Amino acid sequence: MVKIQNWKGELIEVEKSKGGTLVVINPFHNLIKTEISPWPPPEILQKLYKSRHIGAFKEPTKEEVKRVLGFYSDLQSLHSEDAITWSLFGTLAHSDPNKKCAFVKSLTNLLGLALPSPKKAHLWLWRRIPHPDTLVSGGPEIDFGIQTENLVVFGEAKWFSKVGQAQGKAHDKNQIILRKEFFEKYGRRIFGAITHYVVLGISLHGGLVENNETDLGHAILHQRGTTWASVCGINEHPLRGELENYLNWKIKNSKI
Repeated sequence: MVKIQNWKGELIEVEKSKGGTLVVINPFHNLIKTEISPWPPPEILQKLYKSRHIGAFKEPTKEEVKRVLGFYSDLQSLHSEDAITWSLFGTLAHSDPNKKCAFVKSLTNLLGLALPSPKKAHLWLWRRIPHPDTLVSGGPEIDFGIQTENLVVFGEAKWFSKVGQAQGKAHDKNQIILRKEFFEKYGRRIFGAITHYVVLGISLHGGLVENNETDLGHAILHQRGTTWASVCGINEHPLRGELENYLNWKIKNSKI
């Protein structure tokens, strides 16, 4: 076990996997926490499950990474897209309603969508939608979602990983296609008068999703790809400064 400084200059305990990936001993040291209380909120509790990747560690490191929880969680890895998804969108979801609306307006500007400022905005993390092929429960997990009176966003968050392939009933689709098809098949029936749907991919280097538009008649379906740096740099996020420091810390230590 060694110690490094986090994005706030505090010393935290970390270990390395066999492949050199840094992981924090305490999973909460990989997250921006703010003043959310009680802690942890349901979104984080949902992600504190036992990882299948404990084999990535040698002894005695294997026991060290289990010291806090009693098991190893993927949320401990600095390569975790869930950690940055929470730190950006989770903290925002628990913030002031006006700040959420201001952020959403700036995000749509960033994505090149000419939309008015929303009056209200829902933000959520890691919710599953009905499967667009079968309509059964437990369909695709939406990493982050945004809903206003004229917009619905299904967000896919990645760090180093790529879009998942071999999805769908016949394993012939990818994660982006499934989200598009849900909007195409059921968007109007579920969301009514919504005029804009967005399938948004955020990744370290961008290019996760090819930008394009599909006219559905009743609404426009947009595909957009952007970077964590672009979204963390939105002025209207109440934690912009800390988010940029966190992102830089994550990038620096992901290369170790």
